[in-house]
Amino acid sequence: MNEVLPSQQWYFMDFFNHVYYVQVPEKVYDVNFNACFPPLAYVFYWLISRMLPENTIVMEDSSSLTGYALILYVAYYVFLGILFYYSVHKLVLKKRGKEKGSLFLTLLLCMSGVFIFNVIRTGNSALIVCILLIRAMELREHEGKRERELALILIAAAAGLKIYPALFGMLYIKEKRYKEAGRLILYGILFFFVPFIFFGGIHGLLQMLQNQREVHSNIQYGWKSIQSVWNQIDSRFLHWNLQMVGKVLTAVYAVAAMAGIWILRDTWKRLFLLCSMMIIVPFWSGSYVPVYLAIPLIYFLCEKRSKRMDYIYAVLFAGIFSLFVWNTPSITNMTGDISFAIRYISIYCMSFILIVETIISMIRHLSKQSVSKTGIETK
Repeated sequence: MNEVLPSQQWYFMDFFNHVYYVQVPEKVYDVNFNACFPPLAYVFYWLISRMLPENTIVMEDSSSLTGYALILYVAYYVFLGILFYYSVHKLVLKKRGKEKGSLFLTLLLCMSGVFIFNVIRTGNSALIVCILLIRAMELREHEGKRERELALILIAAAAGLKIYPALFGMLYIKEKRYKEAGRLILYGILFFFVPFIFFGGIHGLLQMLQNQREVHSNIQYGWKSIQSVWNQIDSRFLHWNLQMVGKVLTAVYAVAAMAGIWILRDTWKRLFLLCSMMIIVPFWSGSYVPVYLAIPLIYFLCEKRSKRMDYIYAVLFAGIFSLFVWNTPSITNMTGDISFAIRYISIYCMSFILIVETIISMIRHLSKQSVSKTGIETK
């Protein structure tokens, strides 16, 4: 078991820790600095806590979990699995006009390493956010006003759980759907601030922000973010002790990714860059967040493929959602896990390719404009 699932003391604790934190709702943000989610998330965790008897769980100790708690956890993920399939099914049906392949795609995603060994192992709510966003992507293209409004609510709810999904509002601005973007902001404000009434009020808000600062101020090493990759390179090879370089690289990537969202034509490419901003841009990032890349993968598979580069994209997506069940410290000392390394190498390679494509598209666009202006002046 040690060769397959590391850090056994943390099994499922991204779920049960937060259930433990919220046992006294108004004090949730004072229990531990890891209690850093927006209050809407703790509405959910509070409901779960009502289903568990006292002394069922102890913070940061998976060995204390009772059989009752584990049964609840299994039922919870079975329910999420059903919702995940339904969301994938509806989006595939919307994009392809037929449902063929949605069950197979769902099974492949659920059997991938990021799902089994990161999302389910930790119990993080990233899967809930992914489900909400997949469902929203289908509804936002619907002809009905109610469906499009529900898409706004789902995106706002996702942002109310994890904050970063608020970036999906960029899609509405890109498409000049300004009224919907305005309502999305309004929903987001309501979902973010109103629940603080039950979770410490102004003190809860300030403490949550302090917890966020503390989490993101911790120095991280490895693959999970641009900052942590730089920290790893610096500590192992350069010894410059310049974290600012990582921050600059992060900012440059964020700007380039936003440009790509505006410039690139393929929807899946824009969605990949958008989701990558929720994965490798935050200074602190979890190993479970690559699950968000299921969204651009669905679009990639539903769109017609006709270029040679599509084979490279397919291989990189396979690397992200591959299944490996062994740790190999001798192969990769940075993570001690070859599947983890392959996953993030694929993410960084895909991100790099799309940024290069963005730059090329910008150069072509500027050259066309220059030629057009020259032609007008000549006339």
